[in-house]
Amino acid sequence: MRQSQADRFEAKVERIPFMNCWVWTGALNEHGYGVIGRGARGTGNDKAHRVAYRLYRGEIPEGKIILHKCGNPICVNPSHLEAGTHKENSQDMVRMGRHYQPDNRGTKATWSKLNEEQVKEIKQAKGGKKGTGTALARKFGVSKSAVYRIWEGKNWQI
Repeated sequence: MRQSQADRFEAKVERIPFMNCWVWTGALNEHGYGVIGRGARGTGNDKAHRVAYRLYRGEIPEGKIILHKCGNPICVNPSHLEAGTHKENSQDMVRMGRHYQPDNRGTKATWSKLNEEQVKEIKQAKGGKKGTGTALARKFGVSKSAVYRIWEGKNWQI
Protein backbone atom coordinates (compact mmCIF):
# COMPACT_ATOMS: atom_id res chain seq x y z
CA MET A 1 0.00 0.00 0.00
CA ARG A 2 1.25 3.47 -0.96
CA GLN A 3 2.09 5.89 1.86
CA SER A 4 -0.06 8.96 2.31
CA GLN A 5 1.37 12.32 1.34
CA ALA A 6 1.48 13.24 5.05
CA ASP A 7 3.62 10.17 5.85
CA ARG A 8 5.92 10.81 2.88
CA PHE A 9 6.16 14.47 3.94
CA GLU A 10 7.09 13.62 7.55
CA ALA A 11 9.80 11.20 6.34
CA LYS A 12 11.56 14.09 4.59
CA VAL A 13 11.52 16.62 7.45
CA GLU A 14 14.30 17.20 9.96
CA ARG A 15 13.37 19.37 12.91
CA ILE A 16 16.32 21.57 13.93
CA PRO A 17 15.73 22.69 17.54
CA PHE A 18 18.37 25.44 17.77
CA MET A 19 17.06 27.20 14.67
CA ASN A 20 13.39 26.29 15.12
CA CYS A 21 13.10 25.45 11.40
CA TRP A 22 11.87 22.18 10.02
CA VAL A 23 14.36 21.49 7.23
CA TRP A 24 13.18 19.76 4.07
CA THR A 25 15.59 16.91 3.24
CA GLY A 26 13.82 15.74 0.09
CA ALA A 27 14.15 16.94 -3.49
CA LEU A 28 14.55 20.63 -4.30
CA ASN A 29 13.44 22.56 -7.36
CA GLU A 30 15.69 24.88 -9.38
CA HIS A 31 14.92 27.77 -6.99
CA GLY A 32 15.90 25.84 -3.85
CA TYR A 33 12.38 25.07 -2.60
CA GLY A 34 11.42 21.58 -1.46
CA VAL A 35 9.15 19.52 -3.69
CA ILE A 36 7.10 16.40 -3.03
CA GLY A 37 5.05 14.24 -5.39
CA ARG A 38 1.29 14.62 -5.28
CA GLY A 39 0.75 10.89 -5.22
CA ALA A 40 0.50 8.56 -8.19
CA ARG A 41 3.24 8.68 -10.79
CA GLY A 42 2.63 11.35 -13.40
CA THR A 43 0.43 13.58 -11.23
CA GLY A 44 3.17 16.13 -10.66
CA ASN A 45 4.77 17.78 -7.65
CA ASP A 46 3.83 20.35 -5.03
CA LYS A 47 6.13 22.69 -3.16
CA ALA A 48 6.84 21.19 0.26
CA HIS A 49 6.08 24.40 2.16
CA ARG A 50 2.62 24.55 0.53
CA VAL A 51 1.99 20.92 1.54
CA ALA A 52 3.12 21.75 5.10
CA TYR A 53 0.70 24.66 5.24
CA ARG A 54 -2.20 22.50 4.04
CA LEU A 55 -1.35 19.61 6.39
CA TYR A 56 -0.98 21.70 9.55
CA ARG A 57 -2.91 24.95 8.97
CA GLY A 58 -5.61 24.15 6.42
CA GLU A 59 -6.36 25.10 2.85
CA ILE A 60 -4.48 27.96 1.23
CA PRO A 61 -6.83 30.93 0.78
CA GLU A 62 -7.82 31.71 -2.80
CA GLY A 63 -5.32 33.98 -4.56
CA LYS A 64 -2.70 33.70 -1.81
CA ILE A 65 0.82 32.31 -1.83
CA ILE A 66 2.74 30.87 1.12
CA LEU A 67 5.44 33.11 2.61
CA HIS A 68 8.45 31.97 4.63
CA LYS A 69 8.59 34.33 7.60
CA CYS A 70 11.98 32.86 8.58
CA GLY A 71 13.43 33.57 5.13
CA ASN A 72 14.60 29.97 4.74
CA PRO A 73 13.28 28.43 1.49
CA ILE A 74 13.82 24.85 2.72
CA CYS A 75 11.89 25.44 5.96
CA VAL A 76 8.54 23.67 6.22
CA ASN A 77 7.71 24.57 9.84
CA PRO A 78 4.03 25.57 9.67
CA SER A 79 4.57 28.24 12.34
CA HIS A 80 7.07 29.91 9.97
CA LEU A 81 4.61 29.88 7.05
CA GLU A 82 1.94 32.43 6.35
CA ALA A 83 -0.55 33.02 3.54
CA GLY A 84 0.06 36.34 1.81
CA THR A 85 0.30 38.20 -1.45
CA HIS A 86 3.09 38.49 -4.01
CA LYS A 87 3.54 42.10 -2.88
CA GLU A 88 4.01 41.03 0.75
CA ASN A 89 6.47 38.37 -0.39
CA SER A 90 8.50 40.97 -2.30
CA GLN A 91 8.47 43.32 0.70
CA ASP A 92 9.67 40.48 2.96
CA MET A 93 12.40 39.62 0.47
CA VAL A 94 13.71 43.21 0.48
CA ARG A 95 13.38 43.55 4.27
CA MET A 96 15.38 40.33 4.79
CA GLY A 97 18.03 41.31 2.24
CA ARG A 98 17.30 38.30 0.03
CA HIS A 99 16.95 40.24 -3.21
CA TYR A 100 19.67 41.05 -5.68
CA GLN A 101 19.46 43.79 -8.23
CA PRO A 102 22.51 43.83 -10.46
CA ASP A 103 23.84 47.11 -11.79
CA ASN A 104 23.24 46.64 -15.51
CA ARG A 105 23.91 50.20 -16.53
CA GLY A 106 26.27 50.96 -19.38
CA THR A 107 29.30 48.72 -19.81
CA LYS A 108 28.39 46.80 -16.63
CA ALA A 109 25.61 45.05 -18.54
CA THR A 110 26.85 41.69 -19.77
CA TRP A 111 24.95 42.20 -23.03
CA SER A 112 26.39 45.66 -23.70
CA LYS A 113 27.74 46.08 -27.22
CA LEU A 114 28.93 49.65 -26.72
CA ASN A 115 31.50 51.35 -24.55
CA GLU A 116 31.37 54.92 -23.25
CA GLU A 117 33.54 56.35 -26.05
CA GLN A 118 31.24 54.87 -28.70
CA VAL A 119 28.18 56.27 -26.92
CA LYS A 120 29.79 59.72 -26.80
CA GLU A 121 30.40 59.50 -30.55
CA ILE A 122 26.75 58.54 -31.12
CA LYS A 123 25.53 61.42 -28.93
CA GLN A 124 27.74 63.93 -30.74
CA ALA A 125 26.32 62.84 -34.10
CA LYS A 126 22.72 63.59 -33.04
CA GLY A 127 20.96 65.93 -35.44
CA GLY A 128 23.28 65.09 -38.32
CA LYS A 129 22.18 64.50 -41.89
CA LYS A 130 19.62 61.88 -42.82
CA GLY A 131 20.95 58.32 -42.49
CA THR A 132 23.31 59.11 -39.62
CA GLY A 133 21.45 56.79 -37.24
CA THR A 134 21.58 53.92 -39.72
CA ALA A 135 25.27 54.48 -40.40
CA LEU A 136 26.10 54.55 -36.68
CA ALA A 137 24.05 51.40 -36.05
CA ARG A 138 26.00 49.57 -38.76
CA LYS A 139 29.34 50.93 -37.55
CA PHE A 140 28.81 49.75 -33.96
CA GLY A 141 26.78 46.59 -34.64
CA VAL A 142 23.62 47.74 -32.88
CA SER A 143 20.06 48.42 -34.00
CA LYS A 144 18.87 51.81 -35.20
CA SER A 145 16.47 51.90 -32.28
CA ALA A 146 19.44 51.54 -29.89
CA VAL A 147 21.00 54.64 -31.49
CA TYR A 148 17.71 56.54 -31.27
CA ARG A 149 17.23 55.57 -27.60
CA ILE A 150 20.70 56.96 -26.86
CA TRP A 151 19.80 60.19 -28.68
CA GLU A 152 16.51 60.42 -26.72
CA GLY A 153 18.37 59.92 -23.42
CA LYS A 154 16.51 56.70 -22.65
CA ASN A 155 19.69 54.57 -22.69
CA TRP A 156 23.19 55.41 -21.58
CA GLN A 157 22.92 58.47 -19.37
CA ILE A 158 26.61 59.46 -19.34
